[in-house]
Amino acid sequence: MPLSKNEVAVALVHHPVLTRTGETGTTAITSIDVHDFARSCAFYSVAPVYLVHPADGMHALIHDMTDYYLNGAGGERNPNRREVLQAIKCVKSFEEIPGLDQYKLWYTSATPPEGMVIDPSEIPKLDGKHLIVFGTGWGLDAKNMPDANGWLSPIEGVGKVRHLSVRAALAIYLDRLKIG
Repeated sequence: MPLSKNEVAVALVHHPVLTRTGETGTTAITSIDVHDFARSCAFYSVAPVYLVHPADGMHALIHDMTDYYLNGAGGERNPNRREVLQAIKCVKSFEEIPGLDQYKLWYTSATPPEGMVIDPSEIPKLDGKHLIVFGTGWGLDAKNMPDANGWLSPIEGVGKVRHLSVRAALAIYLDRLKIG
């Protein structure tokens, strides 16, 4: 049975994430991630889209950008962009996601822990609310986050490069969820 649009949400975590040296760090929010996450999630009727970042400056940047489309000239010129950006919600920490305790948490990684992997197409068969969590940088710092219910099976390619953009990974996983 397919999930309804209100039972799946997405989080893009910018802290805590891993740096290239394996330390806990923070990455910047990019406008392209915001737009592409909003558009991809709207395409599959997934909402809300949480952006997790501790810095007030990043929240101000996202507010100004989304306000331009939600309440300003950008929305007049591009009503579709206004519609999709309504799903964007900024929070300072993962724990600030409203109703976090009601979600089953599904983390993403190119190298998930053994024994905790689930095929994304299995999630629609499970009851409840689901939060698909993506990390920026070199991935989620899972040691500093709540325990996951599981990890989505990694996206396998045929090339030597094992680092997709987070936007590409989102689109692939949303399609594999078979929502709708």
